[in-house]
Amino acid sequence: MRDSKLYGMVLGGRRAFAGLILLIVLLASCTAAKKRKSEKYYVEHKQTITEVRQLFDKLYQHMPFSAGFSDRSLKYFVLEILSDSVRFIYNGEKNQPQLEEAVDRFGFDTTQLRTLATKLQQINCIWISKRSFYVNQQRETVTFLSFKSIANPNLFSENKYYILLFPPKQIISRHFRERIRRGDLVKIEDQVWFTIGSNFR
Repeated sequence: MRDSKLYGMVLGGRRAFAGLILLIVLLASCTAAKKRKSEKYYVEHKQTITEVRQLFDKLYQHMPFSAGFSDRSLKYFVLEILSDSVRFIYNGEKNQPQLEEAVDRFGFDTTQLRTLATKLQQINCIWISKRSFYVNQQRETVTFLSFKSIANPNLFSENKYYILLFPPKQIISRHFRERIRRGDLVKIEDQVWFTIGSNFR
């Protein structure tokens, strides 16, 4: 009787271990599939993505801003300008005249801004911005591009966004390493990372 109990415990332990291994393999395959999809997309559009980043950096030097679209069809351009700690948001869908006036008032190059919007449309990018944080008391700034995931027919499903991150150099921080370990951040190539978020900004 004791032997059969022991056998049952061993068998149960093996099943639990096999279940754990299966779960790890499934999670790894999901992450790998997402990485392959994002990696393929990045490679296919690398030239345009690089042009977008270069153009954005050039315009950003004039004045910090973020840009993107407020609709799925990528028709209505949004400009978010940060000036003296005050944030101005101009949405082409709701206030097109104010958007045009803001571009003139803040002295943006309209041709370059229009080119940026066109290139964002070409790669189906809904948002481009920069995010700053501190690592070892040094400020680091990361450029990121957000893309809407494929629409889910489930009305109550949570929105998900595919995000490409471009840190200026290799960033080593506990938080960064922890996100990599959890699979939240996946490396595509040097200084190019991929993640999924519930917000695009």
